[in-house]
Amino acid sequence: MSTESSKMKTVLIACLIAYVAAETKYDSSHDDIDLTEVLGNERLLVGYTNCLVDKGPCTPEVKQLKDKLPEALATRCAKCTDKQKSVGKQLVRELKEKHPDLWKQLVSKYDPNGKYHKSFEDFLKN
Repeated sequence: MSTESSKMKTVLIACLIAYVAAETKYDSSHDDIDLTEVLGNERLLVGYTNCLVDKGPCTPEVKQLKDKLPEALATRCAKCTDKQKSVGKQLVRELKEKHPDLWKQLVSKYDPNGKYHKSFEDFLKN
């Protein structure tokens, strides 16, 4: 094998590793969301929930969440950043406690058979 071919192979492998590493976590560009604002604004909270359950329009940020939610549930948020996990846990706890009707809608949409219930409760405990 020539030196040039060996260098090309090394570059390709490095690119592949960089791509795979980048794909191991979800996009963090919206991790700075002000959760207090969302939770304190009934209109926003209902609007976001309506998007997630296919009853209303989506903002780009919530659409991104909606697209990733099934995978995140199936993998216990394996690709979530630490911030996404923290915000997700806080959001779920708040919804379950203060907005059980919205929580029921989300569960009906994303876990109608209770498939993820146990693993999701374990995720919330950590």
